[in-house]
Amino acid sequence: MTTADEVAALQAHVLADEEARIAALEKADRAYRPIHLSSRDTASRVVSSPPATASKPPVKKQPPTTTKQPKQPSVAPPSGAAGTVVSWALGQVGKPYRYAASGPNAFDCSGLVMAAYARVGVKLPHQSEQIAARGRKVPSGQWRAGDVIHMPGHVAIYIGNGKMVEAANPQAGVRVAPVRGGTAYRFL
Repeated sequence: MTTADEVAALQAHVLADEEARIAALEKADRAYRPIHLSSRDTASRVVSSPPATASKPPVKKQPPTTTKQPKQPSVAPPSGAAGTVVSWALGQVGKPYRYAASGPNAFDCSGLVMAAYARVGVKLPHQSEQIAARGRKVPSGQWRAGDVIHMPGHVAIYIGNGKMVEAANPQAGVRVAPVRGGTAYRFL
């Protein structure tokens, strides 16, 4: 095989792996959606009760419960463009994960990174491997808030103190999590 043939075979293999990963994510997303929606339907049926009869005292209505927002990390965002990226990404915490989404109501990992960097005029692709390929690699120990952390098939934004903001998966959504390894890339 020639070098061009080897490259083409490798690209075909990587593409097949990526398509299999995407299919698995889409399957998980489809499986999650009916469960999530049916639980909403059930909740609305439970809340609506029959009207009280005259012989029973009226039931005092409880104030509607609000969804508790996740506690924001105690990491002060940096100033400048990196601060804008970090602050905007932290503002998305609690939003749902949806494959191929880039906001404003849901995100996948690369969509979150792409949208955060768009706030400061940096155009990034909507694919984790391509995002990593465009950044400057940052040695371990020199990471700064705003750097993009890349792991195979996943990207997140480093916020400092060993933490990152990520669009994790359909169950977790956008969250702050401890860094789980990876390589950092700088765009600012």
